Amino acid sequence: MIQLRSSAKRVVAAPVTILATCLMFAILLTASSGSALQTEFVQILSVDDYSKEVKAGGTATYNWTIMNVDSGADLRITVEASISGRGWTCSVNDPEIILLSNELGTITVTVTAPLEAGAVESNLSVGLRVYQDVYLVQVSSVGAETAIVGAFASANKVLGEFENPLPSPLDNEWGVFLLDVLIWLAVAYAFAYTLDGIGWALTRKTTSMLDDIILGIIRTPILILVFAYGVVQSLDALHMHIPTDVRASIMSVYGVLVVLIIFYLAYKLFKKILVYYGKIVAKKTASKIDDVLIPVVEKLGVVVIGFAALGYALGALNVDLTMFVAGGVVISMVLAFAAQETISNFFSGIFLLLDRPFAEGDTIILSDGDWCEVRRIGMRTTRLYRFTDASIVSLPNNRLVNDKIIRMSNVSDPGRVNVNVGVAYGSDPAKVRETITTAIKDNPYSLLDDENKQPIIIFDEMADSALVFKVILWINDRDKRIAARDKLVEDIYRRLNEAGIEIPFPQRVVYLKREA
Repeated sequence: MIQLRSSAKRVVAAPVTILATCLMFAILLTASSGSALQTEFVQILSVDDYSKEVKAGGTATYNWTIMNVDSGADLRITVEASISGRGWTCSVNDPEIILLSNELGTITVTVTAPLEAGAVESNLSVGLRVYQDVYLVQVSSVGAETAIVGAFASANKVLGEFENPLPSPLDNEWGVFLLDVLIWLAVAYAFAYTLDGIGWALTRKTTSMLDDIILGIIRTPILILVFAYGVVQSLDALHMHIPTDVRASIMSVYGVLVVLIIFYLAYKLFKKILVYYGKIVAKKTASKIDDVLIPVVEKLGVVVIGFAALGYALGALNVDLTMFVAGGVVISMVLAFAAQETISNFFSGIFLLLDRPFAEGDTIILSDGDWCEVRRIGMRTTRLYRFTDASIVSLPNNRLVNDKIIRMSNVSDPGRVNVNVGVAYGSDPAKVRETITTAIKDNPYSLLDDENKQPIIIFDEMADSALVFKVILWINDRDKRIAARDKLVEDIYRRLNEAGIEIPFPQRVVYLKREA
């Protein structure tokens, strides 16, 4: 009997032992599996403030840095974000990230607050699932909290801080909006008058009008900017009555207004300061280039500022500018091809003003032999006074740049006149030279003091009817060339007559032969 019980005990104890062993194995297997899932393959680093406040309709951005700490393995991380709270939305910049070993990555989540009435707080949850090859090796999550301040937090408070003191029927959000607008208007005027006071204190000791001009330009635009900003902020009180799309349109109009005011300031500063003082400086300089270029710069500046303002305004309205840019390039090419002659004249005008081959008031000889006085060098044409018929001629600048132009005035070298003198055959050349030399000395325009500019008398030619002497005379005033030549010819003629030297005239000898 004893043996039977002992044997029975062993028989009964065997299943218990087996069951305990299986239970221990299952526990170890579960612990081992859990340990494998909890191994940290990706480390999440907090690099931001994860409790933020935003305005109604505003956005908050949260960032986390992640690092692959499993050396030798490439990991794929999927990121999912969810948010609680009525009307709240969130978005992930990159839902899937590939990290090499020991590589860093960034998770960025943008949270957008609602404009409609509802929850004023939200909880953001960001989940990360880490895969090595095709196996899920880690699951982690992080979170952040966002709260709405301003209109939602205090919908019936003036400036979001003070209770509405107005009686019925304005003891609501409409009264708050009205008081906010009035307060911002007062703030704008107070700011403008404060700016006036500070400006007066700083400029009263100066004699320049520049600071007064700047203050006069910026005062009104700044007042408008402050007031417009206040009106937009005051609209928070009416968030329950303003649909999301209407508010977005209002913000776009506000953006356009800001752009226009900024470029208006740029235009006024450019016009009233740069151009104005540029013209003053140009009047004091001897060069004419600034007198011509400043009006051109003024017109180009207005065009550039206008196009820039238009581009930024369309950008504020979220208008795609790609087609405008492409169309502008094509139009520019067409205009450049069509107006190439005008463009050539424009740059030729700049060349004439910079290189200064001649200046206004100079006397020049054109390639066709016309003597002209330069009256005005423009950006496209040059106006000339032609002596032959006392008329005004306008020539394209590119012709004057490319043609041969002789400048006769405002030259540093002395002037010179040339005269050909013919005497009869049989005249004594030495006596002729002496007679002409006497006429030169009697001429008040003769330049005789410069050793390098002495008169030259050349026995130049034995022509058909005369002995020709060429006279080269340097004069002391190149602007008196016509008078000097007239006086020289008159004196030579008189001296030759006094010396009894014959001045021949062209003649022909005709022999008649009578035939038998």
